Amino acid sequence: MDIVVSPQERLRLSKVEGDLIIGDGGVVEVEGEELIVTGAVICRGDARIQGSVRAERLEGEPEEEWLWRERRGGRIRVEGDLKVKDYVRVRNFLTVKGNLSAEDVDVGGALEVDGGVSCRTVDVGGRLKTGGDLKAEDVSVGGSVRVEGEASADKVDVGGTMKVRGSCTFKRLDVGGSAEVGGGEIEEIEVGGSFRSHGELKFKRIDVGGTVKLEGRGEGERIDVGGTVKLSSGSHIDEIDVGGTLRAEGDLEGGSIDVGGSVRIQGDLTLSGTLKVGGTARLRGFGRMRGLDIGGSMEAEGVIVEEDAEIGGRMTTVKGLKARRIRIGRRSRVSGPLIGEHVRIERGAEVGDVYAKVLVMGRDSSAENLYIERGKINRGCRIYGSIKYLEDVKVDREAEVSEAPEKVHSLPQPPL
Repeated sequence: MDIVVSPQERLRLSKVEGDLIIGDGGVVEVEGEELIVTGAVICRGDARIQGSVRAERLEGEPEEEWLWRERRGGRIRVEGDLKVKDYVRVRNFLTVKGNLSAEDVDVGGALEVDGGVSCRTVDVGGRLKTGGDLKAEDVSVGGSVRVEGEASADKVDVGGTMKVRGSCTFKRLDVGGSAEVGGGEIEEIEVGGSFRSHGELKFKRIDVGGTVKLEGRGEGERIDVGGTVKLSSGSHIDEIDVGGTLRAEGDLEGGSIDVGGSVRIQGDLTLSGTLKVGGTARLRGFGRMRGLDIGGSMEAEGVIVEEDAEIGGRMTTVKGLKARRIRIGRRSRVSGPLIGEHVRIERGAEVGDVYAKVLVMGRDSSAENLYIERGKINRGCRIYGSIKYLEDVKVDREAEVSEAPEKVHSLPQPPL
């Protein structure tokens, strides 16, 4: 038999065989550990259940339609656990002081749970807050999400901001504003503003319009960010594409890196692909990669490149730059040795010592010492040190050399 709690009435119950209908301002006191309702709990306006409740479903809406439109009325408070077999559907506000479990949860305003939330789907129009863990398949929130425990879901879609203190396990995370997690494993991450992870994070793809900060070790396939990326030491990212700046607090490993602005690595950089930087790159340690393309400037202890290295601005190393093919652009400046099979110094560039099988120096370029198998030194070039070669060297008569080229049987070993 259905039981009706009239508006402003207080009733003490332990079990309801049927539906429990609570009028606006009604209060239900729970006898025993929990209230068992074999049917539905239907709240007509504000309602409070003082204790835990178990039911087939829970429905709540304001007594008047205009109250719902103005987000007034329809405030439901459960001062214990809420266990629902089917669905929870509340038009305005739901507060649960214990844990919440249901098949589906749909709240038009705000959902606040002191304990954990466990359900198949969660749909909240405004704010979702839980003091424990969040476990669901599909989470959709129009405003903000805050989870004090861990969170797991297939898909999470948040219009505003999201903060999860514990670790996360998501297949897809889509946040319009900012997202902050404790770490975990998230396959796809798409955030309009900023994304931050405090712990170790594994992922497939991160696509963020603003900034990304991984305070724990990051391991993933791709990062695509319009602004700034900050990574912790030991991270391994297969592909990084950043419009602004990239920072790594220690060693960084991965595939390829393409940065429009600046790169700063506080350790070694090891890549299986290419490092391409439009602005400046600074490495505290060594760089090892397949290809190198620097539009602005680069500083490093030393750099070893498997294939091509192209410097468009300034290069500064202690132990040198080594590559199969090296091209130093027009009016570029290089401090530190160059070591390569084919080295080309474009017009007006200035370099230090060069170790090469084949060297071509463009007009008006300059170098310190040359240790080459064969080469060509064009008009206006200046060589401040010695020229030692194995096979042949052609020096334009209008080039300036401090010493006559010397043919030798062997060349000194390069520093790299």
